[in-house]
Amino acid sequence: MFPEMRRKKQQLPAEECAAILHEGIWGALATAGTHGFPYAVPLSYAYDGTPAPDGSAPAGRLFLHCATAGHKLDALAKNPRVGFTVVGTSTVVPEKLTNAYGSVILRGRARPPRDEEEKLEALWALGRKYSPGLDDFVAEEIEKTAHRTAVIVVDIEAVTGKEGLELTRQRPR
Repeated sequence: MFPEMRRKKQQLPAEECAAILHEGIWGALATAGTHGFPYAVPLSYAYDGTPAPDGSAPAGRLFLHCATAGHKLDALAKNPRVGFTVVGTSTVVPEKLTNAYGSVILRGRARPPRDEEEKLEALWALGRKYSPGLDDFVAEEIEKTAHRTAVIVVDIEAVTGKEGLELTRQRPR
């Protein structure tokens, strides 16, 4: 269904893709937009998943949050298919005119939470990721703001990870 990666030597294993998704600070959500133009927006996120049992790719969900109205939600209502990109590492190598990077692209379908329990699960996942050890503070913020916060759940359908050639060349063979 999705195109295969052309440069397979640079493809990251599922475990490394999952690590980038868990450890990344932000990602860019890409939608079809509402006016015939793509729309991509940087967002904080929480990844709820692991590598698939067969090791083929990470599986699971991505949790995002936003205001209860806006272009992003309008675009998702029109077309729930999304892409999400996280760059885990990136170092410019000027003497080689390149960049040593590791990144993940996932594709999936965005939807609202199934119920209040899934919404709270998402908000807690975001709170634990960005405010570790501050559970009381996170609980207070969720209590105060959940009514005016939208949650987007992305059910992951495909994941690919790639690293720059500089990193690929450093791997043991």
